[in-house]
Amino acid sequence: MPAIASNVAVPLAGLVDTAALGHFATATDIGAVGLGAAVVSTLFWIFAFLRTGTTSLVGRSLGRADAHGAVRHVQRAFGLALALAAVWLLVMWVVVPGILQILAPPGAARDAALAYTLIRGLSLPAMLMTLVVSGYFIGAKNTRIPLVIASTQAVANIVFDLVLVGGLGLGAEGAAWGTFASELIGAALAVSLLWRRLSPEQRATFKDWRDETLRHGWAALLRFNGALMGRTALLTGVVTFVASVGSYFGPEVLAANAIMLQLMNLASYALDGYANAAEALVAHAAGAGQTPQLHSAVIATAIPMAVIGVGLTLVYWFGRGLILTLLTDLADVRAAALDYWPWIALLPLLSWGAYWLDGVFLGAGQAGLMFAAMAVSVVGVFIPVILVSAWSAGGLTNTAVWTSFLLLNVVRQVTLGALYPRLTRSVAAGAS
Repeated sequence: MPAIASNVAVPLAGLVDTAALGHFATATDIGAVGLGAAVVSTLFWIFAFLRTGTTSLVGRSLGRADAHGAVRHVQRAFGLALALAAVWLLVMWVVVPGILQILAPPGAARDAALAYTLIRGLSLPAMLMTLVVSGYFIGAKNTRIPLVIASTQAVANIVFDLVLVGGLGLGAEGAAWGTFASELIGAALAVSLLWRRLSPEQRATFKDWRDETLRHGWAALLRFNGALMGRTALLTGVVTFVASVGSYFGPEVLAANAIMLQLMNLASYALDGYANAAEALVAHAAGAGQTPQLHSAVIATAIPMAVIGVGLTLVYWFGRGLILTLLTDLADVRAAALDYWPWIALLPLLSWGAYWLDGVFLGAGQAGLMFAAMAVSVVGVFIPVILVSAWSAGGLTNTAVWTSFLLLNVVRQVTLGALYPRLTRSVAAGAS
Protein backbone atom coordinates (compact mmCIF):
# COMPACT_ATOMS: atom_id res chain seq x y z
CA MET A 1 0.00 0.00 0.00
CA PRO A 2 2.76 2.56 0.68
CA ALA A 3 4.09 1.98 -2.85
CA ILE A 4 0.66 2.65 -4.35
CA ALA A 5 0.13 5.74 -2.20
CA SER A 6 3.61 7.00 -3.11
CA ASN A 7 2.98 6.58 -6.82
CA VAL A 8 -0.53 8.03 -6.76
CA ALA A 9 0.74 11.17 -5.01
CA VAL A 10 2.54 12.14 -8.22
CA PRO A 11 -0.39 12.17 -10.70
CA LEU A 12 -2.69 13.63 -8.05
CA ALA A 13 -0.47 16.71 -8.10
CA GLY A 14 -0.90 16.83 -11.87
CA LEU A 15 -4.65 16.57 -11.47
CA VAL A 16 -4.51 19.51 -9.06
CA ASP A 17 -2.64 21.47 -11.78
CA THR A 18 -5.44 20.64 -14.20
CA ALA A 19 -8.21 21.33 -11.69
CA ALA A 20 -6.72 24.68 -10.66
CA LEU A 21 -6.50 25.76 -14.28
CA GLY A 22 -9.91 24.26 -15.03
CA HIS A 23 -11.53 26.51 -12.46
CA PHE A 24 -9.28 29.58 -12.51
CA ALA A 25 -8.14 29.74 -16.15
CA THR A 26 -9.20 28.96 -19.73
CA ALA A 27 -9.30 25.96 -22.06
CA THR A 28 -6.12 27.30 -23.65
CA ASP A 29 -4.33 27.15 -20.28
CA ILE A 30 -5.55 23.60 -19.66
CA GLY A 31 -4.47 22.50 -23.12
CA ALA A 32 -1.12 24.28 -22.78
CA VAL A 33 -0.35 22.52 -19.51
CA GLY A 34 -1.51 19.22 -20.98
CA LEU A 35 0.74 19.70 -24.02
CA GLY A 36 3.66 21.03 -21.98
CA ALA A 37 3.31 18.30 -19.36
CA ALA A 38 3.29 15.67 -22.11
CA VAL A 39 6.53 17.06 -23.54
CA VAL A 40 8.09 17.22 -20.07
CA SER A 41 6.91 13.68 -19.36
CA THR A 42 8.40 12.43 -22.60
CA LEU A 43 11.74 14.08 -22.00
CA PHE A 44 11.84 13.32 -18.27
CA TRP A 45 10.39 9.81 -18.43
CA ILE A 46 13.15 8.86 -20.83
CA PHE A 47 15.39 9.29 -17.79
CA ALA A 48 13.09 7.22 -15.53
CA PHE A 49 15.46 4.31 -16.04
CA LEU A 50 17.48 5.83 -13.20
CA ARG A 51 14.72 4.79 -10.78
CA THR A 52 13.84 1.42 -12.27
CA GLY A 53 17.43 0.53 -13.11
CA THR A 54 18.63 1.42 -9.62
CA THR A 55 15.84 -0.64 -8.05
CA SER A 56 16.75 -3.72 -10.09
CA LEU A 57 20.50 -3.44 -9.53
CA VAL A 58 20.19 -2.67 -5.81
CA GLY A 59 17.61 -5.41 -5.28
CA ARG A 60 19.74 -8.06 -6.98
CA SER A 61 22.81 -6.97 -4.98
CA LEU A 62 20.89 -7.19 -1.72
CA GLY A 63 19.50 -10.56 -2.83
CA ARG A 64 23.14 -11.71 -2.91
CA ALA A 65 23.67 -10.07 0.54
CA ASP A 66 26.05 -7.51 -1.02
CA ALA A 67 25.24 -4.20 0.75
CA HIS A 68 28.56 -2.74 -0.41
CA GLY A 69 27.66 -3.41 -4.06
CA ALA A 70 24.23 -1.83 -3.57
CA VAL A 71 25.84 1.46 -2.51
CA ARG A 72 28.20 1.34 -5.48
CA HIS A 73 25.18 1.10 -7.79
CA VAL A 74 23.76 4.24 -6.17
CA GLN A 75 27.05 6.08 -6.64
CA ARG A 76 27.16 5.21 -10.33
CA ALA A 77 23.52 6.26 -10.73
CA PHE A 78 24.23 9.62 -9.07
CA GLY A 79 27.22 10.17 -11.38
CA LEU A 80 25.11 9.36 -14.43
CA ALA A 81 22.31 11.63 -13.19
CA LEU A 82 24.65 14.60 -12.80
CA ALA A 83 26.07 14.10 -16.29
CA LEU A 84 22.61 13.84 -17.87
CA ALA A 85 21.39 16.92 -15.98
CA ALA A 86 24.32 19.01 -17.16
CA VAL A 87 23.72 18.05 -20.80
CA TRP A 88 19.99 18.73 -20.49
CA LEU A 89 20.43 22.22 -19.05
CA LEU A 90 22.59 23.09 -22.07
CA VAL A 91 20.37 21.71 -24.83
CA MET A 92 16.83 22.24 -23.54
CA TRP A 93 16.66 25.81 -24.89
CA VAL A 94 16.88 24.38 -28.41
CA VAL A 95 15.20 20.99 -27.96
CA VAL A 96 11.97 22.15 -26.32
CA PRO A 97 11.03 24.86 -28.89
CA GLY A 98 11.86 22.46 -31.70
CA ILE A 99 9.61 19.72 -30.31
CA LEU A 100 6.69 22.09 -29.77
CA GLN A 101 6.99 23.45 -33.30
CA ILE A 102 6.47 19.90 -34.55
CA LEU A 103 3.70 18.92 -32.14
CA ALA A 104 1.46 21.99 -32.15
CA PRO A 105 0.42 24.69 -34.62
CA PRO A 106 1.33 28.34 -33.90
CA GLY A 107 -0.94 30.06 -31.42
CA ALA A 108 -1.63 30.88 -27.80
CA ALA A 109 -1.62 27.23 -26.68
CA ARG A 110 1.86 26.58 -28.09
CA ASP A 111 3.26 29.80 -26.64
CA ALA A 112 1.91 29.00 -23.18
CA ALA A 113 3.14 25.40 -23.48
CA LEU A 114 6.64 26.64 -24.36
CA ALA A 115 6.86 28.85 -21.27
CA TYR A 116 5.50 26.05 -19.07
CA THR A 117 7.89 23.42 -20.45
CA LEU A 118 11.03 25.56 -20.16
CA ILE A 119 10.27 26.37 -16.53
CA ARG A 120 9.59 22.72 -15.76
CA GLY A 121 12.79 21.76 -17.56
CA LEU A 122 14.87 23.54 -14.94
CA SER A 123 13.80 20.94 -12.36
CA LEU A 124 15.30 17.92 -14.15
CA PRO A 125 18.47 17.75 -11.97
CA ALA A 126 16.33 17.65 -8.81
CA MET A 127 14.02 15.02 -10.29
CA LEU A 128 16.95 12.77 -11.26
CA MET A 129 18.34 12.87 -7.72
CA THR A 130 14.94 11.89 -6.35
CA LEU A 131 14.64 9.03 -8.84
CA VAL A 132 17.96 7.52 -7.75
CA VAL A 133 17.07 7.72 -4.06
CA SER A 134 13.60 6.23 -4.61
CA GLY A 135 15.15 3.44 -6.68
CA TYR A 136 17.50 2.54 -3.84
CA PHE A 137 14.76 2.36 -1.23
CA ILE A 138 12.36 0.34 -3.40
CA GLY A 139 15.18 -2.07 -4.21
CA ALA A 140 15.75 -2.42 -0.45
CA LYS A 141 12.00 -3.23 -0.03
CA ASN A 142 11.38 0.04 1.78
CA THR A 143 8.46 1.77 0.07
CA ARG A 144 7.60 4.06 2.99
CA ILE A 145 10.48 6.47 2.35
CA PRO A 146 9.47 7.07 -1.30
CA LEU A 147 5.93 7.64 0.02
CA VAL A 148 7.17 10.34 2.39
CA ILE A 149 9.15 12.01 -0.41
CA ALA A 150 6.34 11.87 -2.98
CA SER A 151 3.68 12.98 -0.52
CA THR A 152 5.73 15.95 0.66
CA GLN A 153 6.40 16.97 -2.92
CA ALA A 154 2.73 16.56 -3.89
CA VAL A 155 1.46 18.62 -0.95
CA ALA A 156 3.98 21.36 -1.73
CA ASN A 157 2.83 21.37 -5.36
CA ILE A 158 -0.80 21.68 -4.31
CA VAL A 159 -0.01 24.63 -2.05
CA PHE A 160 2.01 26.39 -4.74
CA ASP A 161 -0.78 25.78 -7.30
CA LEU A 162 -3.42 27.29 -5.05
CA VAL A 163 -1.26 30.34 -4.37
CA LEU A 164 0.22 30.94 -7.82
CA VAL A 165 -2.70 29.84 -10.02
CA GLY A 166 -5.74 30.30 -7.81
CA GLY A 167 -4.51 33.27 -5.80
CA LEU A 168 -2.25 35.24 -8.12
CA GLY A 169 -3.83 34.14 -11.41
CA LEU A 170 -0.52 33.25 -13.08
CA GLY A 171 -2.06 30.51 -15.22
CA ALA A 172 0.16 27.90 -16.87
CA GLU A 173 3.41 29.61 -15.84
CA GLY A 174 2.28 29.70 -12.21
CA ALA A 175 1.58 25.94 -12.33
CA ALA A 176 5.07 25.37 -13.78
CA TRP A 177 6.86 27.40 -11.10
CA GLY A 178 4.89 25.60 -8.40
CA THR A 179 5.96 22.21 -9.72
CA PHE A 180 9.56 23.41 -10.06
CA ALA A 181 9.67 24.49 -6.40
CA SER A 182 8.08 21.25 -5.21
CA GLU A 183 10.68 19.20 -7.16
CA LEU A 184 13.50 21.03 -5.34
CA ILE A 185 11.88 20.34 -1.98
CA GLY A 186 11.46 16.66 -2.86
CA ALA A 187 15.09 16.26 -3.93
CA ALA A 188 16.46 17.90 -0.78
CA LEU A 189 14.31 15.64 1.39
CA ALA A 190 15.28 12.53 -0.60
CA VAL A 191 19.03 13.05 -0.27
CA SER A 192 18.67 13.82 3.44
CA LEU A 193 16.65 10.66 4.12
CA LEU A 194 19.06 8.49 2.12
CA TRP A 195 22.03 9.64 4.18
CA ARG A 196 20.18 9.13 7.45
CA ARG A 197 19.11 5.58 6.53
CA LEU A 198 22.52 4.32 5.39
CA SER A 199 24.49 2.35 7.96
CA PRO A 200 27.89 3.70 9.11
CA GLU A 201 29.60 1.12 6.88
CA GLN A 202 27.48 2.14 3.89
CA ARG A 203 28.21 5.82 4.53
CA ALA A 204 31.91 5.05 4.54
CA THR A 205 31.50 3.22 1.22
CA PHE A 206 29.54 6.13 -0.23
CA LYS A 207 32.21 8.66 0.76
CA ASP A 208 34.91 6.68 -1.06
CA TRP A 209 34.76 7.66 -4.74
CA ARG A 210 38.25 6.32 -5.52
CA ASP A 211 37.62 2.67 -4.71
CA GLU A 212 38.63 0.29 -7.49
CA THR A 213 35.25 -1.50 -7.47
CA LEU A 214 33.48 1.73 -8.37
CA ARG A 215 35.31 1.83 -11.70
CA HIS A 216 33.84 -1.50 -12.75
CA GLY A 217 30.23 -2.15 -13.68
CA TRP A 218 29.74 0.94 -15.84
CA ALA A 219 29.40 -1.06 -19.05
CA ALA A 220 26.69 -3.29 -17.59
CA LEU A 221 24.95 -0.23 -16.13
CA LEU A 222 24.93 1.57 -19.47
CA ARG A 223 23.70 -1.52 -21.38
CA PHE A 224 20.88 -2.12 -18.93
CA ASN A 225 19.85 1.52 -18.67
CA GLY A 226 20.28 2.05 -22.41
CA ALA A 227 17.66 -0.62 -23.14
CA LEU A 228 15.35 0.91 -20.52
CA MET A 229 15.88 4.36 -22.00
CA GLY A 230 14.97 3.10 -25.47
CA ARG A 231 11.85 1.36 -24.20
CA THR A 232 10.77 4.44 -22.25
CA ALA A 233 11.46 6.74 -25.21
CA LEU A 234 9.13 4.69 -27.39
CA LEU A 235 6.33 4.71 -24.83
CA THR A 236 6.58 8.36 -23.92
CA GLY A 237 6.84 9.33 -27.56
CA VAL A 238 3.46 7.67 -28.09
CA VAL A 239 1.99 9.43 -25.04
CA THR A 240 3.28 12.78 -26.30
CA PHE A 241 1.68 12.16 -29.68
CA VAL A 242 -1.66 11.33 -28.04
CA ALA A 243 -1.49 14.49 -25.92
CA SER A 244 -0.38 16.87 -28.65
CA VAL A 245 -2.42 15.68 -31.62
CA GLY A 246 -5.53 17.11 -29.98
CA SER A 247 -4.23 20.60 -30.82
CA TYR A 248 -5.17 19.90 -34.44
CA PHE A 249 -8.77 19.11 -33.43
CA GLY A 250 -9.34 22.34 -31.50
CA PRO A 251 -8.72 23.66 -27.96
CA GLU A 252 -11.62 21.72 -26.42
CA VAL A 253 -10.34 18.33 -27.67
CA LEU A 254 -6.79 19.27 -26.65
CA ALA A 255 -8.03 20.11 -23.14
CA ALA A 256 -10.14 16.91 -23.03
CA ASN A 257 -7.11 14.82 -23.99
CA ALA A 258 -5.10 16.56 -21.27
CA ILE A 259 -7.70 15.57 -18.65
CA MET A 260 -7.87 11.99 -19.92
CA LEU A 261 -4.09 11.66 -19.88
CA GLN A 262 -4.01 12.89 -16.28
CA LEU A 263 -6.46 10.10 -15.43
CA MET A 264 -4.30 7.66 -17.37
CA ASN A 265 -1.32 8.81 -15.30
CA LEU A 266 -3.29 8.28 -12.09
CA ALA A 267 -4.14 4.72 -13.17
CA SER A 268 -0.61 3.94 -14.31
CA TYR A 269 0.97 5.21 -11.11
CA ALA A 270 -1.51 3.26 -8.99
CA LEU A 271 -0.73 0.08 -10.95
CA ASP A 272 2.98 0.85 -10.75
CA GLY A 273 2.70 0.63 -6.96
CA TYR A 274 2.34 -3.15 -7.12
CA ALA A 275 4.66 -3.23 -10.13
CA ASN A 276 7.31 -1.71 -7.84
CA ALA A 277 6.61 -4.47 -5.33
CA ALA A 278 6.95 -7.07 -8.07
CA GLU A 279 10.21 -5.49 -9.20
CA ALA A 280 11.75 -5.55 -5.72
CA LEU A 281 10.59 -9.11 -4.92
CA VAL A 282 11.70 -10.48 -8.30
CA ALA A 283 15.05 -8.66 -8.05
CA HIS A 284 15.83 -10.31 -4.70
CA ALA A 285 14.76 -13.71 -6.05
CA ALA A 286 16.83 -13.27 -9.22
CA GLY A 287 19.85 -12.12 -7.23
CA ALA A 288 19.61 -15.23 -5.05
CA GLY A 289 18.93 -17.42 -8.10
CA GLN A 290 15.69 -18.73 -6.58
CA THR A 291 13.25 -19.66 -9.38
CA PRO A 292 10.45 -20.86 -7.03
CA GLN A 293 10.69 -17.57 -5.12
CA LEU A 294 10.46 -15.77 -8.47
CA HIS A 295 7.22 -17.53 -9.40
CA SER A 296 5.76 -16.83 -5.94
CA ALA A 297 6.49 -13.11 -6.32
CA VAL A 298 4.89 -13.03 -9.76
CA ILE A 299 1.69 -14.72 -8.57
CA ALA A 300 1.47 -12.68 -5.35
CA THR A 301 1.53 -9.38 -7.23
CA ALA A 302 -0.74 -10.38 -10.16
CA ILE A 303 -4.02 -10.71 -8.26
CA PRO A 304 -3.93 -7.30 -6.50
CA MET A 305 -2.99 -5.58 -9.75
CA ALA A 306 -5.95 -7.17 -11.55
CA VAL A 307 -8.26 -5.99 -8.76
CA ILE A 308 -6.86 -2.44 -9.04
CA GLY A 309 -7.34 -2.45 -12.81
CA VAL A 310 -10.98 -3.55 -12.53
CA GLY A 311 -11.64 -1.10 -9.69
CA LEU A 312 -10.23 1.88 -11.58
CA THR A 313 -12.30 1.06 -14.66
CA LEU A 314 -15.48 0.94 -12.56
CA VAL A 315 -14.62 4.23 -10.81
CA TYR A 316 -13.80 5.98 -14.08
CA TRP A 317 -16.98 4.80 -15.79
CA PHE A 318 -19.56 5.30 -13.06
CA GLY A 319 -17.87 8.38 -11.62
CA ARG A 320 -17.28 10.19 -14.90
CA GLY A 321 -19.72 13.00 -14.15
CA LEU A 322 -18.26 13.78 -10.73
CA ILE A 323 -14.68 13.50 -12.01
CA LEU A 324 -15.24 16.00 -14.80
CA THR A 325 -17.11 18.38 -12.50
CA LEU A 326 -14.15 18.37 -10.11
CA LEU A 327 -11.61 18.93 -12.88
CA THR A 328 -13.26 21.69 -14.92
CA ASP A 329 -16.36 23.88 -15.11
CA LEU A 330 -15.92 24.43 -18.87
CA ALA A 331 -18.96 22.78 -20.47
CA ASP A 332 -17.36 22.38 -23.93
CA VAL A 333 -14.33 20.60 -22.43
CA ARG A 334 -16.54 18.26 -20.39
CA ALA A 335 -18.60 17.41 -23.47
CA ALA A 336 -15.49 16.68 -25.53
CA ALA A 337 -14.07 14.42 -22.80
CA LEU A 338 -17.33 12.44 -22.55
CA ASP A 339 -17.15 11.69 -26.29
CA TYR A 340 -13.95 9.69 -25.72
CA TRP A 341 -14.57 8.51 -22.16
CA PRO A 342 -15.01 4.76 -22.94
CA TRP A 343 -11.36 4.56 -23.99
CA ILE A 344 -9.95 6.02 -20.77
CA ALA A 345 -12.38 3.94 -18.69
CA LEU A 346 -11.29 0.70 -20.38
CA LEU A 347 -7.58 1.46 -20.22
CA PRO A 348 -6.90 0.24 -16.63
CA LEU A 349 -8.85 -2.99 -17.23
CA LEU A 350 -7.05 -3.84 -20.46
CA SER A 351 -3.53 -2.70 -19.55
CA TRP A 352 -2.88 -3.73 -15.93
CA GLY A 353 -0.95 -6.79 -17.13
CA ALA A 354 1.55 -4.61 -18.99
CA TYR A 355 2.47 -2.69 -15.82
CA TRP A 356 2.67 -5.90 -13.79
CA LEU A 357 4.97 -7.65 -16.25
CA ASP A 358 7.09 -4.49 -16.57
CA GLY A 359 7.87 -4.84 -12.87
CA VAL A 360 8.66 -8.54 -13.23
CA PHE A 361 11.02 -8.07 -16.17
CA LEU A 362 12.71 -5.05 -14.56
CA GLY A 363 13.37 -6.95 -11.36
CA ALA A 364 14.94 -9.81 -13.29
CA GLY A 365 17.16 -7.38 -15.19
CA GLN A 366 15.62 -8.23 -18.58
CA ALA A 367 15.55 -4.71 -20.02
CA GLY A 368 16.38 -5.99 -23.49
CA LEU A 369 13.23 -8.11 -23.63
CA MET A 370 11.19 -5.13 -22.42
CA PHE A 371 12.55 -3.01 -25.24
CA ALA A 372 11.72 -5.75 -27.76
CA ALA A 373 8.12 -6.02 -26.52
CA MET A 374 7.67 -2.25 -26.67
CA ALA A 375 9.15 -2.03 -30.17
CA VAL A 376 6.76 -4.72 -31.43
CA SER A 377 3.81 -2.90 -29.86
CA VAL A 378 4.69 0.54 -31.22
CA VAL A 379 6.07 -0.33 -34.66
CA GLY A 380 3.88 -3.37 -35.27
CA VAL A 381 0.58 -2.12 -33.84
CA PHE A 382 0.29 1.56 -32.87
CA ILE A 383 1.81 3.13 -35.98
CA PRO A 384 0.08 0.80 -38.51
CA VAL A 385 -3.33 1.27 -36.87
CA ILE A 386 -2.87 5.05 -36.91
CA LEU A 387 -1.88 5.03 -40.58
CA VAL A 388 -4.65 2.65 -41.70
CA SER A 389 -7.28 4.58 -39.72
CA ALA A 390 -6.16 7.91 -41.20
CA TRP A 391 -6.17 6.46 -44.72
CA SER A 392 -9.59 4.82 -44.43
CA ALA A 393 -11.25 7.87 -42.80
CA GLY A 394 -9.60 10.44 -45.05
CA GLY A 395 -7.74 11.95 -42.12
CA LEU A 396 -6.70 11.29 -38.54
CA THR A 397 -9.37 11.32 -35.84
CA ASN A 398 -9.12 11.46 -32.05
CA THR A 399 -11.07 8.19 -31.88
CA ALA A 400 -8.40 6.45 -33.95
CA VAL A 401 -5.67 7.85 -31.72
CA TRP A 402 -7.22 6.48 -28.52
CA THR A 403 -8.09 3.15 -30.14
CA SER A 404 -4.48 2.72 -31.27
CA PHE A 405 -3.20 3.58 -27.80
CA LEU A 406 -5.50 1.02 -26.18
CA LEU A 407 -4.40 -1.70 -28.61
CA LEU A 408 -0.73 -0.89 -27.97
CA ASN A 409 -1.16 -1.64 -24.27
CA VAL A 410 -3.00 -4.89 -24.93
CA VAL A 411 -0.33 -6.16 -27.32
CA ARG A 412 2.46 -5.09 -24.95
CA GLN A 413 1.22 -7.31 -22.14
CA VAL A 414 0.60 -10.25 -24.49
CA THR A 415 4.15 -9.96 -25.86
CA LEU A 416 5.72 -9.77 -22.39
CA GLY A 417 3.66 -12.78 -21.28
CA ALA A 418 4.97 -14.77 -24.23
CA LEU A 419 8.54 -13.87 -23.22
CA TYR A 420 8.14 -14.91 -19.55
CA PRO A 421 9.49 -18.49 -20.06
CA ARG A 422 12.67 -16.98 -21.45
CA LEU A 423 13.00 -14.82 -18.33
CA THR A 424 12.58 -17.90 -16.13
CA ARG A 425 15.31 -19.75 -17.99
CA SER A 426 17.65 -16.78 -17.55
CA VAL A 427 17.13 -16.72 -13.77
CA ALA A 428 17.61 -20.48 -13.55
CA ALA A 429 20.81 -20.26 -15.61
CA GLY A 430 22.14 -17.59 -13.27
CA ALA A 431 21.68 -19.92 -10.32
CA SER A 432 23.61 -22.76 -11.94
